[in-house]
Amino acid sequence: MSAADYVFDNADSIAGQRLQLLAEIFDPVSHACFERIGVAPGWSCWEVGAGYGTIARWLHERVAPEGHVLATDLDPRFLARLAQPNLRVMRHDIVGGPLPNQSFDVVHARLLLCHLPTREQVLDRMIAALKPGGWLVIEDFDGLSLLPDPTLNPAEKSLRSSAAVRELLRSAGAELNFGRRVAGLLRARGMSNVNAEGRTFLSDDERLARFQRLTIEQVRDELLARGLVSREELERDLATLEQGYMVLLPTLWSVVARRSEPTSRS
Repeated sequence: MSAADYVFDNADSIAGQRLQLLAEIFDPVSHACFERIGVAPGWSCWEVGAGYGTIARWLHERVAPEGHVLATDLDPRFLARLAQPNLRVMRHDIVGGPLPNQSFDVVHARLLLCHLPTREQVLDRMIAALKPGGWLVIEDFDGLSLLPDPTLNPAEKSLRSSAAVRELLRSAGAELNFGRRVAGLLRARGMSNVNAEGRTFLSDDERLARFQRLTIEQVRDELLARGLVSREELERDLATLEQGYMVLLPTLWSVVARRSEPTSRS
């Protein structure tokens, strides 16, 4: 997969704003995962698809001074500001690039695997990069099991443009309920201490509406070109998001699992 194949290209003028909002909304959930597994000074961490870099920075603060963090992305344009001792930034393709020549105490990816057609093979690659006893933390959306329903709550609205974004993602090979499957996949691969927690955000927090608006705006030309939504529908939806309402974001599944220690032989 190349950067050009990714629906939400980091090169887009809107991308930085969208990634920053994503971090504001979801970073506390990710931090709770790291707290639960006990990320500590001296750990070696790999942040895959590091995006805006906030998680890599948080991990670096947690594992310093002896620990190390590797932050990788297909397009690391937002990561250059992070480079410092023990925090390495690298352009890397997790699908086909060589695995880092290092074993990690924790490997983390958020909202990455659902976009990759070879997501299960990439999951295997990340497991292979772990030390025995190391932790894998995967966070991904289930955007299908829970959708807005105005009949249950009039403050929710089902936007045609959001449905069109889901159609666009499917056409690009995304699996929109992948987050729901991660725990089972890891258990089937012999991982231990598998724990999954789903978080759904239903709120009138303006940041959620802004995130949803930027998501639509970043791909608006593609949505219109493919006829997935009319210009009138799209403008109406963006106006609705400006007015404020209860935004229901997809369920974010946070899954932690541990690579088993080798069995000692007597």
